[in-house]
Amino acid sequence: MKNATRYQKNIKKFLSGIDKSAAIPPADADPIRAMIDAVLAADAPRQSAKALETLEKEFVDFNELRVAPVKDIVDTLGRDFPDARRKAEEATTVLNAIFNRRNNIVLDYVEKMSKRDVRRHLGELGLSPYAAGVMMLQVFGGHAVPVDQGLVDCLEADGHIEPGSSIQEVQAFLERIILQKQAWSTHEFFRDYVAKNAKMLAKKRKGDAVKAEAQAAAAEAEAELAAEQTAAKASPAPVGKPTATAPAQALTRKARKRAAVKTSVKGAGKSAGSAPAKAAAAKAEAEVAAEQPAAKASPTPAGKPTATAPAPTRKARKRAAVKTSAKGAGKSAGSAPAKAEASGKAARAARGARKKQQQAAQPRTPAPGRRQEN
Repeated sequence: MKNATRYQKNIKKFLSGIDKSAAIPPADADPIRAMIDAVLAADAPRQSAKALETLEKEFVDFNELRVAPVKDIVDTLGRDFPDARRKAEEATTVLNAIFNRRNNIVLDYVEKMSKRDVRRHLGELGLSPYAAGVMMLQVFGGHAVPVDQGLVDCLEADGHIEPGSSIQEVQAFLERIILQKQAWSTHEFFRDYVAKNAKMLAKKRKGDAVKAEAQAAAAEAEAELAAEQTAAKASPAPVGKPTATAPAQALTRKARKRAAVKTSVKGAGKSAGSAPAKAAAAKAEAEVAAEQPAAKASPTPAGKPTATAPAPTRKARKRAAVKTSAKGAGKSAGSAPAKAEASGKAARAARGARKKQQQAAQPRTPAPGRRQEN
């Protein structure tokens, strides 16, 4: 724990008035029963005895408790019992760990272990720091100071420990400054100390529950948003069908319209000559040119790649092809009347040009009755 030296003086002063001669009560004849009682006593020292009796009435033995669903144990303890679900899970976890090791629910195999190894093994079985401390004090005669979250909150509120310290840190700190012969007296003193601050702890736990619920809701909202974004980015296009964006769809419509224009121009040329064909081609080109700014300005949907428009050279070639097809259609359709009309116009133009040349070459003569001026 941080600043342990500074807080050590505060703790010693705080514990100076306790009765250090209190003897450790005799341990239960059944260490498994003492272990379950220690599990239930964390943060509920005055309710553990009654809760243990309720469990023994509901279940035949501890082996039945081992295989019982957590929900059934919670219902037996009552919804108002402090940390009922966590303690039910801890009890079944420890009982199953012992059964898997010995094929029976007994703790006789730890008698050959050193006290240090026993303390470590109790943690490996799944006991909380508080329950492991009680077992070391009452059953195995070792040195320990049981610490639960209620004691940590009370000591922190009164300024006896570093704020934010964990249960393990506080327990290690107390075990360094409290002697083994004073451990049980200190444990009893701490139980009374926590009981006196029950109202403060209840208020604090209620506030912590509201805060935890708000944090869980915020985390869930963030997770949903992240999942939606990931799904939007990773959503694949249908097999064999590329995703079409708005500009790409517009360009596809243009291509279809140009093809229709070419077909209509050819048909118009065959039926009505060059003039109707050219008019249809000009109208089609005007429609295509009007669609191009709209396709460029249309926004691309989020998460979809932008389809680039065809190059200007490609457009120019297609327009030239449309014009050429229109001219060709006009020349191919009604060619005989068109040639006759063109040849007539050419002949008339040639005659008019020759007449003008002849008139320019002849000298001008004065009109009769007028005298020529010198």
